[in-house]
Amino acid sequence: MNEWLRILVSLTVAGSVVLLLSFLITYVTKESLSAKWSYWSRKMSLFFFLVPIFFTTEFLSIFRKENPDISFGSQSVIHQNTLSLPLTFVQVLFAVWITGVIVTSVWAFFSYQRFMKKMKASCFILSEESEVRKLFNKNVNRMNLSTAIEIAYCNCNMSPVFIGIFKPIIVLPIYKIPNDELDMIIKHELIHFKKKDLWIRRAVLIASIVHWYNPFVYLLQKEVHLWSELSCDEDVVMEMSQTERKKYGETILNMIERANLHPDSYFLGVFFSTEQLNLKRRLIKMLHVKKMSKSVMALSTFALLGLGSIGVGGAVLAQQNTPSVSEEDKVAELVPAKENKTEVGSIEVGGPTETLSVSEESDVPKLVPVSENKTEVTEVESIEGEGATQNTPSDSEESDVPKLVIISQH
Repeated sequence: MNEWLRILVSLTVAGSVVLLLSFLITYVTKESLSAKWSYWSRKMSLFFFLVPIFFTTEFLSIFRKENPDISFGSQSVIHQNTLSLPLTFVQVLFAVWITGVIVTSVWAFFSYQRFMKKMKASCFILSEESEVRKLFNKNVNRMNLSTAIEIAYCNCNMSPVFIGIFKPIIVLPIYKIPNDELDMIIKHELIHFKKKDLWIRRAVLIASIVHWYNPFVYLLQKEVHLWSELSCDEDVVMEMSQTERKKYGETILNMIERANLHPDSYFLGVFFSTEQLNLKRRLIKMLHVKKMSKSVMALSTFALLGLGSIGVGGAVLAQQNTPSVSEEDKVAELVPAKENKTEVGSIEVGGPTETLSVSEESDVPKLVPVSENKTEVTEVESIEGEGATQNTPSDSEESDVPKLVIISQH
């Protein structure tokens, strides 16, 4: 329970912080950075939502020589997080979380199955002799795509869409599309395929299942969907003239007018058209696309590295400050020294009889009073003359002569 709580809190904090900072950078720069940068920053947020990066720092700490435990004499103090949550409360949280994960997973599975069943029932693969197939093959060869990808027609009234991770297919509506528009549509969908955008959509779906309680993850869904389209538009129109860009914009408008978007399109597939709310933004960005200067490229790289560093730091801090489960956590653990009281000898020094013992975990001796009852010891008298006299073991009588008994450690 304790480890589950640490991982979940670390992921949700790091992902949310990076997403908010990417929003802030986009707002401050007034979108002067490229759409590709914005897309990468959202993908970085997705990375921190899914990958427990603090495990890396814990792994690296193995090679450090510092000992996190602090020792004082014969005691060792182990510092731990003082915040704690009752075990029952954490178990309730886990039950609620896992219920949400199951419900969200079941909904996503049946939504996808229903969509794919509809596609299979209404789609058919184009023949090699068709004009659309030839135009498609021309774009595939131009982009040097080696992976097999199909193109099909669909009887549904929908926008062109790219579906299928393991068997990728570009699905076109059955109605007539002019060749110049069709060429732009095919190029757009092939760029999505080349950039693995469908894999990113699946990763967003996993993040939304794991973090279904976090409102920022639903914002991330919309942002990934938006900036993947804007980034793809940048690649399509980068080498186009203004006239060709306007024609591309008209193609987008025509697809929106004719098609009906599926409400769950963010994870079912990559659709060519977009929502009316983002249409104006998409057209404006497309008309003003230009290559980044070296200074802007350096700034973009620095900003991404900064976001990554903040994400790592946020993940580590969240993991270290996550409250522990009360039954598994202790504020401090004192490790007392063991005492071994095996007696091996005594020395007469004058004073009360005391025993000198040494703990197993410390070299600092510890004085322990010994009663003056009769005890069997080996006495070593002071050395006089040419040598020392050692007596055999005997019962000592009560005397004012003090003895110091040295105890060796076994």
